[in-house]
Amino acid sequence: MPALPSGPLGKAELTQIAGHLGERVRRAVSIEVWTREESGLVTGDRDTGAHAADALALCRQLAGLHPALSITAYDLDRHADRAQRAGIDLSPTIVLRSGGRSVVLSGMFYGPLFAPFLDAIVFLSVGTTPVKAETRQALAALEGDVRIEAFVTPFDPFSERMAPLLLAFAAESKRVKLRMVEASQFPVLAGQRLLTEVPVLVMNDKRIAGYWEEDGLVEQVSRIAAGNDAPVIRERVLVAEYVSEDEARSIAQEQQAAQAAQPQTTSSGLIIPGQE
Repeated sequence: MPALPSGPLGKAELTQIAGHLGERVRRAVSIEVWTREESGLVTGDRDTGAHAADALALCRQLAGLHPALSITAYDLDRHADRAQRAGIDLSPTIVLRSGGRSVVLSGMFYGPLFAPFLDAIVFLSVGTTPVKAETRQALAALEGDVRIEAFVTPFDPFSERMAPLLLAFAAESKRVKLRMVEASQFPVLAGQRLLTEVPVLVMNDKRIAGYWEEDGLVEQVSRIAAGNDAPVIRERVLVAEYVSEDEARSIAQEQQAAQAAQPQTTSSGLIIPGQE
């Protein structure tokens, strides 16, 4: 067996993921990775795509774990016409395709969003998802296409819970056209879209903030597919403040510094004199 490509996943992680995919992947899944070589010059009108190399390396590692997975790399500048036709403008962007269905994932999906990324591969490969039977029937009966642009991050408590549901909807129905953006990696885009909270969905140009449960989301998708923009009433609209990746890193460093400055205590909670 040839050596696997190097990348962000270690040997133990690759072994675990290989077992996971080996048990679940059934039909071929193509992985397209769109990246752009960045000069490092920050212009303020476009995100730098700092994780492009890591995203490509990650997908190459994954493609080496199962014979049903294949990968094609595209350069956003060299293949500009193709990218424009596909509506791809962010680096990195990963497109997963299988069985006539596809999902578009912009950004490097790591941390809490890595498991949903693997879910997307499995959902598309298997052709079915763990949604309710009623949801599957409603998605099969959609009267028109629904384009969903989902803005999520790994730093809020809602995105990781909603991402698998959105990916399942796209795997269930060709009429659900999903682009999921890991928004913390695209602060320029977030500013252009006036993104102050997450998660946020844009469905056929209708912007709706907050976390969705399955029943409410399928009802909203069905309404929009039928040309009805009336919002589904939710008991609560759960959102978190949007923070960029750099802001999240700065917050974490401040918290670590604050913890380090606290006096150490014994297990009984007593302050230990002289300890730093």
